[in-house]
Amino acid sequence: MLCCIFVIVFGTATYAWVSMARINNLEGLTLTASTADELEISYDGLSYQTNLEGYHREGLYLKDVTSTDGFNFTRGPQHLFEEALVHDDYISFDLYFRSTRIERGLYLVNNIKKRYDEISEFEKGTYVTSRGMTFVPSVHYAEENHSVVEAYTARTYYAKDAIRMSFSEMINDEIHQTIIFDPSENAQRGYGEPFGAYSYFIARTNANVALPEDKPDTIYQLSMMDPQNPYQALTNDSLIAQMQPSDMFDEDGKRYYFAKVRIHLWIEGWDADAIDGILKDIVRVQLEFKLAHPV
Repeated sequence: MLCCIFVIVFGTATYAWVSMARINNLEGLTLTASTADELEISYDGLSYQTNLEGYHREGLYLKDVTSTDGFNFTRGPQHLFEEALVHDDYISFDLYFRSTRIERGLYLVNNIKKRYDEISEFEKGTYVTSRGMTFVPSVHYAEENHSVVEAYTARTYYAKDAIRMSFSEMINDEIHQTIIFDPSENAQRGYGEPFGAYSYFIARTNANVALPEDKPDTIYQLSMMDPQNPYQALTNDSLIAQMQPSDMFDEDGKRYYFAKVRIHLWIEGWDADAIDGILKDIVRVQLEFKLAHPV
C-alpha cells in the first residue's frame, strides 16, 4: 500500500510551492502572487494578498488513488472500488485569483526538470521533483521494452513520476472544465501500462486485476508563450480558467476580474511508477501561474 504525507508551502512570484514529506500532518502553506501585483491569490475569495500563510491539515497520509476525470476519485488498483477520501487519501484545495490586467487567460506554465537537490529556494517555474527511493522487489516483474527486473535486484523509483494534478475551473460553484496534468511529461509510463507497478503487483499478489480500458484525457506539456509577446499564449493546453468580470474595482477605478480554480494533487495508482518503492520518497511541487491572451 502506498502512503505518503504532504506538507504544502506556496512560494514566491506567480508560483506555488508544495513539499511532501514523511511527517504526521499538513502543516505549512504560503503563497506569493505575481510581480507588480498583476495577479493576487486567495484561499477564501475574500482576503487577497501577495503573501498568504496558515493553511493547516492534520493527519494527511497520501495513498494511491485514481481518477479518470480529475475530480472524482477512488482508491488505486490495490484497493479497487474502495472510496477515496479527500484530505485523507489525496489533496484538494481552492484558489481564487483576481487581477485588473486586460489578459483573461489563466495558465499553468513553465514546467522544468531538475533533480531534488538542484532546486533552490528561489527557483521559478512549475516542477515536481523527488529524492527517489531504492526498491528491492521480492519477485520478478516486467518493465518497459520487455525488460525483466529480477527479484532482489535494486532499482530506484521516484514518487514524482506518479504524481498527477488537476485544475477545475469553477463558475458559480459548478465545474466548467478540468485539465489533468502529468508533470513527468512521459506518456509512455503513464496510466494503465502493463509493465512497472502493474506487473509487479500481479506478480506479487497473483491477483486477477485487469488493466483499465479507458484512459483519462491528460496533458503532458504546458502552454508556451509567444517569444515576441509574453502575454500571448501559443496554445491553450494548460489554460486552466478564464478571468470573469466583476462589479468590483481597485483604488484606481480599474475593474477586477476573478477566477476560481479547484486543485487536486494525488499519486495515480495506475501509473507505471506507482510502485511500493516510492512509499517513503520526499517530493517537492511548485506551480507557476500566468495571465495571457488565449489563442
